[in-house]
Amino acid sequence: MKWHESCRYMELPREYSVEELAKFHGHLGPFIVLGYRMGRFALKHFDNNPFALFATVYCSGQTPESCLIDGVQIGSGCTYGKRNIELSVSPYISVMFRHADGGAILLKQGSYLARRAEFDGVDKELALENFAEAMYSMPDEELFVVEEL
Repeated sequence: MKWHESCRYMELPREYSVEELAKFHGHLGPFIVLGYRMGRFALKHFDNNPFALFATVYCSGQTPESCLIDGVQIGSGCTYGKRNIELSVSPYISVMFRHADGGAILLKQGSYLARRAEFDGVDKELALENFAEAMYSMPDEELFVVEEL
């Protein structure tokens, strides 16, 4: 048995509000929300054990895309400290999750960007924040496409 398997703080609920995402990240933007939702999906898809999950985040490695990494961490429980998350610089945005017992999924950007114009306004920052807040409640199928690997 690994030391963490008897930890009384294992398996705590991992639902975070948009306010909590903003507190963790410093502001609310589309990529932290996308990463959070991808991470939540992967954690539930497998067995809710962040010690058995490994994430590879594919993006430019530059902000704002790199904000996806923070979302994946808080959503999936894959963290730099546990050494079960990594960045792979790519022109495409996606996240691959692998489970220690086998199985992997690739989550690619969905059609959500088509809704971005709905939130345009005079204040660009407020428009992005409003879009990110709306993304929090969008269906998974709109945010990302799931490929079993």
